[in-house]
Amino acid sequence: MKGHHGIGRRSGGLIAATAVIATIVVWWLAWSSAGEAPPRESRAAALATAQQQVRALVADARIGITGRYSPGETYERCDRQGVRAPADGPYALTYTAYADLPDRLHIAALRRLRAALERRDGIEITAYEERPPAQEAQLDATDGPHRSHLAVASAKPPHTVRLAVTMDCFRPPGEGR
Repeated sequence: MKGHHGIGRRSGGLIAATAVIATIVVWWLAWSSAGEAPPRESRAAALATAQQQVRALVADARIGITGRYSPGETYERCDRQGVRAPADGPYALTYTAYADLPDRLHIAALRRLRAALERRDGIEITAYEERPPAQEAQLDATDGPHRSHLAVASAKPPHTVRLAVTMDCFRPPGEGR
């Protein structure tokens, strides 16, 4: 009987090892296939698109970008199935700008913005919240055509609205597969 149990353990281990190997192969094929690879886009082109998206958000909300805080961009590495890409490989971009706006106008501005975004093709409002006692609001949306996430919210210090566009993973034009 001992031999029988030993065979069962060995075949169980073999099945588990085979399943792990199969999972790794499927994951690698999905990640490396042409259909799954991030599109190619230079950092400058991605930044220009993100800046244009923020300008559109500002126009729709009828607010203005402040000179008090400089807009800024950050480029981060893309994670693909938990594997870090090289620093010069695929990247994600977040561009953030700020607007000076009295707190009492935040909710009205974000309502205008939400109404405008709801009329656009390819944009889905994923979250919207108003907090009237605090005179704060926040809106999150996805922009499918631009592969980006839009986030607009009341921020600190008071009288500030933060507008951020985070763009999905891109590959630099010169990067290999």
